[in-house]
Amino acid sequence: MVTTRRSSAASKSASSSSSSSARPSSIASSSKRSLYDCNSASTSMSSLDCSAQRCSCSLVNDTRLQKLYQKHASSTQGLWHGPLPVHEWHERFMPASDDAPHSIDFSTLPTNTGADDIAECIYESHACATIFPRATLAVHGKDHTTNTFLSPDISLLSADLKMDHDNIRTRNELLGATLAFGVVVSDNEDPCAFADGQRDTERAASTRGRISALVRAVAVNSHRTFCYAFVLMPERARLIRFDHSGIIYSELFSWRTSDHLSDFLSRFDAMSAAERGCDTSVATIASDSKAALDAMDILALSDALPEKIPKSSVIPDDHQGTLSLMHVYDDEAKAFHRVVVHRAITSTEVYVGRCTLGYYGVDLDERAVVYVKDTWRINSSRMVPEASTYRRLNKHKVSNLPGFYHGGDVPSDTLALIDDESLTSSAQSTFASGWIKEHPEYRQRCKNGVKNQQHIHHRLLFHRIGRKLQSFKSTLQLCTALLHGLESHSEAYDVARILHRDISGGNILIDKDGRGMLVDWDMCVWRENTKEMERIGHPVGTWRYISAELQAGSETRGHLLRDDLESFVHVLYYYVFRYKPVFPVNSVDHRRLMASIKTVFEATMSGSGWGNPGGYDKGQYLCNTSSHFDTRKLHQHLRPEPLCMLIEDARQAFTPLYSDRPSVNIIGSEQVKAECRKELEAYKEALSAASERLGSSAHMISVFRTWTEEYQSHWSESDGAIDQLAPVTRTETSRSSRKRSADVDVEADCSSGKARRLTVGRSSAAGASARAQSRSHTESNRA
Repeated sequence: MVTTRRSSAASKSASSSSSSSARPSSIASSSKRSLYDCNSASTSMSSLDCSAQRCSCSLVNDTRLQKLYQKHASSTQGLWHGPLPVHEWHERFMPASDDAPHSIDFSTLPTNTGADDIAECIYESHACATIFPRATLAVHGKDHTTNTFLSPDISLLSADLKMDHDNIRTRNELLGATLAFGVVVSDNEDPCAFADGQRDTERAASTRGRISALVRAVAVNSHRTFCYAFVLMPERARLIRFDHSGIIYSELFSWRTSDHLSDFLSRFDAMSAAERGCDTSVATIASDSKAALDAMDILALSDALPEKIPKSSVIPDDHQGTLSLMHVYDDEAKAFHRVVVHRAITSTEVYVGRCTLGYYGVDLDERAVVYVKDTWRINSSRMVPEASTYRRLNKHKVSNLPGFYHGGDVPSDTLALIDDESLTSSAQSTFASGWIKEHPEYRQRCKNGVKNQQHIHHRLLFHRIGRKLQSFKSTLQLCTALLHGLESHSEAYDVARILHRDISGGNILIDKDGRGMLVDWDMCVWRENTKEMERIGHPVGTWRYISAELQAGSETRGHLLRDDLESFVHVLYYYVFRYKPVFPVNSVDHRRLMASIKTVFEATMSGSGWGNPGGYDKGQYLCNTSSHFDTRKLHQHLRPEPLCMLIEDARQAFTPLYSDRPSVNIIGSEQVKAECRKELEAYKEALSAASERLGSSAHMISVFRTWTEEYQSHWSESDGAIDQLAPVTRTETSRSSRKRSADVDVEADCSSGKARRLTVGRSSAAGASARAQSRSHTESNRA
């Protein structure tokens, strides 16, 4: 980023789209907290679903909260770079104003000052004329993607929200209105103390996790390209800049006696919306604007949404607040489409990386209700932009896709391109990755090895909207959706010459007509890219469904077609046994089955994280040599019978790949040796036949097609999904739901320590019991 000096008048005009210039007469009161109160910091985030009607503001489940912080701290491990001298940090990241910065006298504040007094001091200084500094620790901003509540200690807001714990508007808008924020911690909670040679601590890691969680919440509830934060300790402070490729922080400085914090606030106040990290390809519009009213008319006439996805999830009924108008650029057609959206309806769990968001939207130019995918793709020769992949798939008429029709990289200067389409613009991209390559002396060394990758903002539009695979109305619909996914995958591989590489439950959806579709091709490889096809090392995909052979990390080969085919089998087993009751709830067999799901699909051999192997239990169940998903039990209890036969035939296709190689005795009778040699030859023949059979998708498609189509009348129409596992909050979600990047390299070492039930079968009691449990859980949640 090249910094320039600019007049504050021009800056404030440029930033008016994201901030209000009216200054309120006073700051609403909020409860005080001492800078030395280490424990109260954690109480500013709730992991409970607070509502205006019922707020149990003991708010914090401390154990759950620490798990959340731990997850976010882990997600940024190896990505905290610094410490930069403060003046250099300012010059790199914050353009200076022509006007002299305001000097704020923080030295008059008592040592035990709370966040409210600091915010009041900033406000009274008039250093912030276009933004609203507020102490926000006593209110709870709702993260609409997870229904959790988070609060920075101090926020620089774009709107003058009332700091009232029970104010619904404040709860709904706080995170989206946060332009930058600060956290107030004790000295032993300095998130970057490791940079100064101090021992990293759990409290320091918790602070890193908390800041990272807040940055994610701000980003997914607004439209951001990067984010600023600051950390205040009793006497010292740090400045921090987040983007999707890393975090760059300043050295410690005295915020009470120096002008560094004042300079940060003055510069931030004078910056344009883009310089503050706001995505200028998105504009805020009123609910009664022409664009919003046009969108509501299109929505009212649309039939694009699947069953159980209400139109209010696109734009709420009688919506009185603001909406967002996205300008989506197609980098092949060189044209924009205007899409009205409300809020993200899906999101990834962490900020650094792709940070993929999903929206239901209304395309005013297409006059259609559509799905918007917003992501930060890795800029790498190994990975093709997803829009290019979809264009290739469409060109070859691959079936069962989500209907991509428009999109590409988001231009840095959307407004200029709208005014003059003859201009060119670079894409919005991350800065930290490039900067750390130029300044390796500031790189955080990490033993788990995280490579800093540049990310580019990428946005795509789709005509077909799907519902989640776990919403299947019958096991026949589930298995048919998987068949459609297999057909799409096969056509892509054979005709378009593309291998998906991320077959997962989340990437197979069900459309409004009940058909399956295969989505999320951002991890794919084009087959002519032989270097990537043959690359070995890290497995690619979603941990829960990666093939056992790749997950074990013991094979020296690239990702093959058969790995994706095996992933389809893992999806089948996971969704059948998690969402279809086989045994009565809480029976011994039921508990064993639930334990098998966790053991087979979640576990690593040791520890956690992608560096540890797994897959042993997957290989064992595919061989039917363990108690997991035992064939005898399934034949006794799993119904309908075609489902039982389908999962057995699917499993048996891979049995030879994971069977133990027979040993040949060098001692013993000739008869024994002959029998051993015979067993070995049979093993080799079976292995060769299986490998050849799985060199194409034909066999697996035949298995699914046989049992779903030829025996269709034998399936139940009423064995829809019922979740058999205890509900898991977003803060406790395992690594299994996370993708493994196709572009990961190992670096040096880290100085800072630190992803079913079957039909009623023989026993109607299983389904009845599960439904009773589901009703009981629903009623308890309503209470």
